[in-house]
Amino acid sequence: MSTVPTQPGGQNAGNPYSPPGGGYNQPVVTQPAVTPVVVTTVPAPRNWMIPAVLSCLCCFWPTGIFAIMFASKANTAAAQGNVEEANTHANYARTLIIVSLCVGIVVLMIAIIVNSISA
Repeated sequence: MSTVPTQPGGQNAGNPYSPPGGGYNQPVVTQPAVTPVVVTTVPAPRNWMIPAVLSCLCCFWPTGIFAIMFASKANTAAAQGNVEEANTHANYARTLIIVSLCVGIVVLMIAIIVNSISA
């Protein structure tokens, strides 16, 4: 049985596979690994600002003002990347625009009927 002389620290001096100089404390340099990233894009909600302004000016202004407020909140939330809040405010704005349009049409029809009866 033969023994292999060892260096201080337990490293084999006679080992042909040991690195030159007998030291194992050389730094190990590795490249960063590429990790796959899945990016899902969500479409921004529709901008309801122009229909809100038009419904405020042409139909029924009280609900039109609130439609403008919610359309503005939706645009701000979309710019900040908060898609869920932007969709919620955009849906409120759309609902208020529809209400404003319907109330405006009803008021216009009542005005036409009253005008034709009094004439």
